[in-house]
Amino acid sequence: MAALLRSARWFLRPGAAPRFPSSLRLLAGGPSRPRAALRRPAARAGPVAGGLLSQARLYAIAAEKNYLQDEPTSQRRNANQFDWALMRLDNSVRRTGRITMTLLQKVFDNACVSGCPGGNQALLLLRSCGSLLPELKSSERTELAHRIWDKLQKLGTVYDVSHYNALLKVYLQNEYKFSPTDFLAKMEEANIQPNRVTYQRLIAAYCNVGDIEGASKILGFMKTKDLPVTEAVFSALVTGHARAGDMENAENILTVMREAGIEPGPDTYLALLNAYAEKGDIDHVKQTLEKVEKSDLYLMDRDLLQLIFSFSKAGYPQYVSEILGKITYERRYIPDAMNLILLLVTEKLEDTAFQVLLACPVSREDGQSDFGSFFLRHCVTMNTPAEKLIDYCKKLKEAQMHTSSLQFTLQCALLANKTDSAKALMKALKEEGFPIRTHYFWPLLVGHQKEKNVQGIVEVLKGMHEMRVNPDQETFINYVFPSFDSVKSARAVLQENGCLPESNIFSQAELRCEALNGNLDYVLSFLESSTLSFSFGSLRGSLILGFRRCVDINLWSKITELLYKDGRYCQEPPGPTEAVGYFLYNLIDSMSDSEVQAKEEHLRQYFHQLKEMNVKIPENIYRGIRNLLDSYHVPELIKDVNMLVEREKTDSRKLTSSDLESTLEKLKAENQPIKDVLKQLIITLCSEEDMKKALELKAKYESDMAVGGYAALINLCCRHDNAEDALNLKQEFDRLDSSAVLDTNKYVGLVKVLGKHGKLQDAINILKEMKEKDVLIKDTTVLSFFHILNGAALRGETETVKQLHEAIVTLGLTKPSTTISSPLVTLYLEKDDLPAALEAAMDLYEKYKILPRIHDVLCKLVEKGETDLIQKAMDFVSQEQGEMTMLYDLFFAFLQTGNYKEAKKIIETPGIRARPTRLQWFCDRCISSNQIETLEKLVELTQKLFECDRDQLYYNLLKLYKINGDWQRADAVWNKMQEENIIPRGKTLRLLAEILRNNNQEVPFDVPELWYEDEKHSLNSSAPSPVETNIHKELLTACQWKKSKDAYNIFLKAQKQNVVFNSESYISLIKLLLVKDSFIQAMQVKDFAETHIKGFTLNDAANSLLIITQVRRDYLKEALKTLKTTLDLKQTPSRIAVTRLIQACALKGDLENIQAIQKMVNGLEDSIGLSNMVFINNIALAQIKNNNIDVAIENIENMLTSGNQTMEPQYFGLAYLFRKVIEEQLEPAIEKISIMAERLANQFAVYKPVTDLFLQLVDSGKVDDARALLQRCGAIAEQTPIFLVFCIRSSQRPGKSPALKSLLELIPELTEKEEAYSSVMKSYVLDNDVSSAKALYENLTAKNMKLDDLFLKRYAVLLKNAGESVPFVEPPESFEFYAKQLKELRESSL
Repeated sequence: MAALLRSARWFLRPGAAPRFPSSLRLLAGGPSRPRAALRRPAARAGPVAGGLLSQARLYAIAAEKNYLQDEPTSQRRNANQFDWALMRLDNSVRRTGRITMTLLQKVFDNACVSGCPGGNQALLLLRSCGSLLPELKSSERTELAHRIWDKLQKLGTVYDVSHYNALLKVYLQNEYKFSPTDFLAKMEEANIQPNRVTYQRLIAAYCNVGDIEGASKILGFMKTKDLPVTEAVFSALVTGHARAGDMENAENILTVMREAGIEPGPDTYLALLNAYAEKGDIDHVKQTLEKVEKSDLYLMDRDLLQLIFSFSKAGYPQYVSEILGKITYERRYIPDAMNLILLLVTEKLEDTAFQVLLACPVSREDGQSDFGSFFLRHCVTMNTPAEKLIDYCKKLKEAQMHTSSLQFTLQCALLANKTDSAKALMKALKEEGFPIRTHYFWPLLVGHQKEKNVQGIVEVLKGMHEMRVNPDQETFINYVFPSFDSVKSARAVLQENGCLPESNIFSQAELRCEALNGNLDYVLSFLESSTLSFSFGSLRGSLILGFRRCVDINLWSKITELLYKDGRYCQEPPGPTEAVGYFLYNLIDSMSDSEVQAKEEHLRQYFHQLKEMNVKIPENIYRGIRNLLDSYHVPELIKDVNMLVEREKTDSRKLTSSDLESTLEKLKAENQPIKDVLKQLIITLCSEEDMKKALELKAKYESDMAVGGYAALINLCCRHDNAEDALNLKQEFDRLDSSAVLDTNKYVGLVKVLGKHGKLQDAINILKEMKEKDVLIKDTTVLSFFHILNGAALRGETETVKQLHEAIVTLGLTKPSTTISSPLVTLYLEKDDLPAALEAAMDLYEKYKILPRIHDVLCKLVEKGETDLIQKAMDFVSQEQGEMTMLYDLFFAFLQTGNYKEAKKIIETPGIRARPTRLQWFCDRCISSNQIETLEKLVELTQKLFECDRDQLYYNLLKLYKINGDWQRADAVWNKMQEENIIPRGKTLRLLAEILRNNNQEVPFDVPELWYEDEKHSLNSSAPSPVETNIHKELLTACQWKKSKDAYNIFLKAQKQNVVFNSESYISLIKLLLVKDSFIQAMQVKDFAETHIKGFTLNDAANSLLIITQVRRDYLKEALKTLKTTLDLKQTPSRIAVTRLIQACALKGDLENIQAIQKMVNGLEDSIGLSNMVFINNIALAQIKNNNIDVAIENIENMLTSGNQTMEPQYFGLAYLFRKVIEEQLEPAIEKISIMAERLANQFAVYKPVTDLFLQLVDSGKVDDARALLQRCGAIAEQTPIFLVFCIRSSQRPGKSPALKSLLELIPELTEKEEAYSSVMKSYVLDNDVSSAKALYENLTAKNMKLDDLFLKRYAVLLKNAGESVPFVEPPESFEFYAKQLKELRESSL
């Protein structure tokens, strides 16, 4: 028997126990045996690299426990990077049970960039280099671990025993052969003490190579350290004896365990099973499995999968099928099976891997049809022979596991540049009748192009010829020509090898290539001599680059003239004028502002030569060019371009009202439709403010009036204070189309004019309509409501103010606030009815807890000497808001009215304390109304006020002096502050210095830097006072519970007590205030932090929230500055912040700032998560807003039809653009966009835009328009994937069930799709639409559709909530359970 087994039995002999340390004596079963140590389950070691499949299960535990133990100081610095890394890796493990090399490399690179990675990050990276990387060979994984270890050590990472243990685990999982003795020596050299885990893993290392003697030495170390021997050690000994060829003693280890008081567990039996499998002993494997089945133990699927790996690697694949038959294939173990398959492929055991893949049941359940992609991809990566790949693909298709296996494998081979495999797969596809496309060969050409491998290029082209695939222009230009010294040499070589196409494609590609290289002589010669005809558009992009690379203006002009005048190049609509116009626009647009400025004289000459050649461009394109030149700061060029404008064609928008009137009469006489011209004439007259004529015209042609015409007339009458006609027009507008909605400003104008003329009920009806039609209420709308109410109050219209205020608040058009309710008090103040004013204010407090204009009421009462009313007011305020508030109200009233003696008595009241917010409010009021004396008295009287921030009051006084240019008084402030022994803040001294310097006065002090408090805080930072600590805790608690008002008040309290928090606390508070839309307060906190903490900056999350808030408040310039600051700080703004800023700019037609943002975020799109479609949609919207509809459409068409497409057409989503154009009712744009979308579908087979337009029409309720579009373009009905995405997204928002219902009516085939009908049911439940849900359920059951549990659960809950019976057994689990089940089902098919 082996030495270790002998020694173990010797430990157990009678009387031996007292001679050894307690940890070994306890193996005999003494009364004080530490069960926790002996029974603790260990990670299972075994042939599958020490736990390939169990590692995923243990990963989350490691994430919770071990990653958070070391180096708290350094981790604070790298917390964000570590959290991100942990989240990404942990998510990957939880979802798939593995990590990709790409993800791990990205996390590693980020850790290195962070400077000095912490111990937790190092641990995370090392643990990921073992069995979690099944797609890498064992040797590569170990090499990666060593590379990470060495790199992090160089960067200064301090390793402890947990890192060495992690490295040991990686060695075991990767079966890396190393010297345990040397490993221990390295730990000793680093002054690291091994622990129990270290010794266990070293024993496993010896046992993995069958070295029982070495394991015995380590066991001796454990004995001297008094460490317990656990099941993991015995499991390793089983493996060790087996690999040493001693199966008898391997089996006897189980007996030794029982004698030691440890019952063998699943880990030990798994080690024994793996030992039998490595010997190919299927009989003993079966016997052991039967024994385990009869016991209380249980082997999981992942254990049996390890057994399969052991059989396969040992060369006994014939037994795999028997083990597969014992696997239950629980869904949670599917990722384990997938990882085994990947590992088998890595070990070149593809056939066994495929056998396991075919045994997986998920492929045939629930309609899953693409299971196995991961296997095929990895086979390609591992250079599996093409014959095998094709065979696998065919078998997967026959088994109905993968619908497009050959196509997918070809894609993988092309991306991996596996030329031979790709060719073989293409041939197989061609034999099956699948068309082979030109772009399939591009990845192969790229591989040869990088190495300038001409022969390789020729071979690929020959392969294309063999498969009868003709290279197109892009193939030659982008992938063939770059490998040759010149286009001529390319022609010669290809001609010699018989690779030149018979068509003129090569000649056109040659022309475009020469143009791209700036060889315009050749281009001109070719165009003059060639007999070919082709589209100007196909040459445009190449010519633009060529023009920019060539400085010969004569060539520019001659080529442009030739293309303009030669009919061969502009045969297609819209003709040469627009073609050249768009060319000039794109030429300038492609240049940067600096390039245009540098080439200003060249461009001027070019434009003049075109003028001499009688080249013309349309006026609408000229306007686009004009805007570009203006944004490039070269306005002098505009007049030169203006010479090219085609004046003969006058835009109808430039027609005067008289011209339009003549046209109208002519059309009427000819009995032609006049609706559009009438609307345009009405709008023109409104813009000319000719109300009389516009109304006459409306009366004359009333039957032909359009909604847009009525809207313009209503607005005109409101501007002219014509309430009668405005109301009549509104009634006619409603009769014409009761569902039509005016914009917000027109509704507000109606309320204003109707209220002003006493038509109160009509004004209230307008407010009700605004609520019913969900008209957008902005901050500016609320301000307009205030002005309406305030205007009525100033006119003394009591009922108007009361009724309109009541309607606005009751309807919920805005919340009650001091601003919106103040006219109710103003009403009586203007009448000098002070008792009524006070009553109104008190009534508002009782109703809404607001007290508007109480300061003004008190001032009036003080002026009039109404002592009784003053007492009444003070009693009320004291009772409702506290005595302190009452004293301040009275103090400010006395100050405002000049009663300084009374004010002094109030502020000297015993117990009164400073209230910074109230004092600052009064200071701001004095500054805005330029009340110098009042503010001076405030500063004077508060000199002895407890806890008063004297510096802040003097700062406000200096602000007022600066406004008035009064440097003498400012200079006196300096002396007063010294007398009071005030230590001024940096901002106060800087302001005072600015006032003195502006008036050429000497500054009597050194102007300090802004960060004056650094030294003070550094002295005190080590020991904050208990008061500071408590306030800080209060702030953090308030932020955690999202109590913004409490948190802000705590900030003010801290400010008053001169307590300064750390940066993180201020950032948390600012974020909370921004989320709660307390913008002003957030900015006050930010300003305070910036002046009290050196280098204070917001983090990326806070800056993103700030951008969103600034956009919401229409502070776009400030938002742009914030974005620039964020990017300058190397921060990453959130996608939603950047997107909302871009969208806000687009809605204002601000193309220049959108392009500026695009330049700012260039290269950061992936990290922000920003799609290029955001810019494409919003640039087009801005152009449309600027009336450059044709330019926007031209740009979109170019992107979708040109050879240099930046995005695949199926991902080119224009839904946002279409939605905004429809919402903004931009009729001309809608019409042209519809034409463009249909043209792209019918002529270029690009269906995404027209489908997006169709869905937006459905979503906006324009079902008839959508139906008409579907009839004109039937291919829309085939775009099922786009419809399903729309259904899923719409089901997540309330109120979308009508749109989904309309979609199913228009595209009835969708009811057959699970995603569609499930989304519709979800939407019905969200909208509580029982009748529609019933109809859907009955329709689906009539078709015998299989309904999942989540669908049935939703429907059942809807019926129960409506008090109706459920016609089936309700699924018993929760929504979350079925949603998770469905998600796992879909993920398992990946």
